[in-house]
Order: sequence, then structure tokens, then C-alpha cells
Amino acid sequence: MVFARSFGRIVRECRERRCWTIREAAERCGMSEKGYELIELGDSNTKLSNILNIGRVFDLDLGILNSCIPDEKEPALAARQ
Repeated sequence: MVFARSFGRIVRECRERRCWTIREAAERCGMSEKGYELIELGDSNTKLSNILNIGRVFDLDLGILNSCIPDEKEPALAARQ
């Protein structure tokens, strides 16, 4: 969930810098408006293909995805191991 929230924040900032509506960004990314909105809200386990499409539309270096991954394991993951 940490990745989804961090990625969503980056995507929202990119969209806002371009002064695009959610609808415009979703159309450019080839996604439904609701699906795109869920990504921005961090409420979606999005497919890799959507992440790549968003990266292309916003001209994101995929290295930025590293900033979405927490340094420490989430407690739920640590408990399972």
C-alpha cells in the first residue's frame, strides 16, 4: 500500500503541473477515469502496463519508482517472514 500511495502522489503532482483534469490524464493514459483516480488516491493495485503507460505519458524516469518503495519492510510483511 505504501508504494501505491507514493506512486499516486507522484502521478497527481505530474497531472497538476500540466493543469490536466483527471479525465484528460486518464484519456491520455488509455485508462478509465475511475481507474486513474484510484491510482492517484493510492487505492489501487495497478497493473504494470498501467504504470508504464503513466510513465510514458508523464515522461517519468522509471527510476522514480524506487522512491515509492519504503526503506524498511511494512510490519505486515515482516510478520509473515
